[in-house]
Amino acid sequence: MSPSVLTAVAAAPLTSASTEAQDAPALSRQPSSLWVPRVDSLTEFGLLISRQLTQCRRYGGRLAVLWLEAAPLAREAGPREAGAAEAPGTATAAPASPETEALMHAVGRRVRGRVRGTDMVLQVGENSFAVLLLDAGGFEAGLVQQRLMQALNGPYGVGDGVQHVGLQMGTAVFPEGGVRGAELAETARTDLRHRMGRAAANH
Repeated sequence: MSPSVLTAVAAAPLTSASTEAQDAPALSRQPSSLWVPRVDSLTEFGLLISRQLTQCRRYGGRLAVLWLEAAPLAREAGPREAGAAEAPGTATAAPASPETEALMHAVGRRVRGRVRGTDMVLQVGENSFAVLLLDAGGFEAGLVQQRLMQALNGPYGVGDGVQHVGLQMGTAVFPEGGVRGAELAETARTDLRHRMGRAAANH
């Protein structure tokens, strides 16, 4: 992402978002309130939220990062695929890359629609999302996590079929989890891995 794009996104109101130039044609058909910008590294993520972190340090504000990883699950066949070798509704092969990209866009839009307009939603890489929760601590982040888990587990209509995603989430709170954006993201990812480990140990 170029410095000009980083500057434009960081300076924009939190109720709007920009995205990389290559994604603009596909996302431009969506309502502007559901645009989800994408970055490809934790460094870029840290740059995008630096203004919010500076304000928290200056005025003693609260901030939490919710990290979400989404993995495509087996796809249900659509009507035009029903006459093929498999019956309708049976699992098919993993979706192709364009379908996966469309699914991740759908996940991002659903996340954007389930949080406050003052919160920031970013796609990080191919299948990760970061939600910047302003004026929120660990308790509030936990409530948002529960709400998103319920909302995002539903089906997604992509192409001519229906898809689902497997979700994992973790949280980090400023300043305990870090004072820089990349530190907060890494803390949230570590929390995600710990949650996965505990869930696996309980089964």
